Amino acid sequence: MLVDTHCHFDAAEFDADRDEESNQAREQGVVAIVVPSVCQANFEVVINLAQQHAHVHYALGIHPMYVNQSQITDLAALKTLLQQAITFDKPPVAI
Repeated sequence: MLVDTHCHFDAAEFDADRDEESNQAREQGVVAIVVPSVCQANFEVVINLAQQHAHVHYALGIHPMYVNQSQITDLAALKTLLQQAITFDKPPVAI
């Protein structure tokens, strides 16, 4: 049993064949993939991706590489979304 704890499965590189890559990972024994958000702009993207794939889960936060591009309002948005997300059918697995 394998768990990929940090995969940017939402990246554009996967757009053309995301479903096929997802299926191949499962065939190779990957039972879960955690997709971390990198900035406020992709909070919803990772949530939606997790809703589309049963074995995909998400983490919400701001990646260190994006801190300089972020605003204080991004943290407020993150806090609000986290308060909502804990009630989702599929809440985040990490922050």
